[in-house]
Amino acid sequence: MAKDPEAAFFKRLEGLQPCEVSTLKPGTHIFAVYGDNFFKPASYTIEAMCAKSYEDTTERLKEIEAKILEKRNDLRQFETEYRKALAQFQEATARYTQEKEVVDDMLRERDDIHSSFTTERTITSSLGAGSSSSRYPVEQNKTESPENGNIDSRDKSSKKKWFNLNLNRSDKRA
Repeated sequence: MAKDPEAAFFKRLEGLQPCEVSTLKPGTHIFAVYGDNFFKPASYTIEAMCAKSYEDTTERLKEIEAKILEKRNDLRQFETEYRKALAQFQEATARYTQEKEVVDDMLRERDDIHSSFTTERTITSSLGAGSSSSRYPVEQNKTESPENGNIDSRDKSSKKKWFNLNLNRSDKRA
C-alpha cells in the first residue's frame, strides 16, 4: 500500500464496517466478543449507555455511514474509469516521447543535409561499418597550371565564387 498510494486510496473504504447501534430491551443481556488472541491477549472494553440522550448523534452517525458506504460504491466504479484514463495517459506520454525522438532525428538529419551545402564536404572512408569521416575544404577551380607558366595570368573565373557571383571586391571598376 505504501508503494502504491492510489491503490491505498481506492481500498481505504473497503474494510469499513458500519457501527451498529442497537436498542436493548430491559432485562439481562450476554455479550460475546470474538477476537484473535493467538499472539497476544486481546482486551476489549464494552460500554453501555442510555441511547435516549444520544438520539441526534446516533442519527448523524447513521447518515454519515450511509454516505460513506455510497461513496465506497462510487469509488469502485471510479477506480475502473481512473485506471483506464491513467493507461491512456501513459500510452499518450509514451507516444509523445517516441514522436519527439522521431522529430528530433528528422531535424538532425535535415541539419546534416543543410550542412552538406557548405564549402566543406564529408568524405566517408570505405573501411567498414565503423568508418570515420573526415572533412576538408573543397578546393576551388584553379586555372593556373604549369603550362600557362604565369601565376599572375589567372582570369576572373579562378576567384572564389558563390552561386556564380564574384564576391571578391578588389576587381571592382572605379
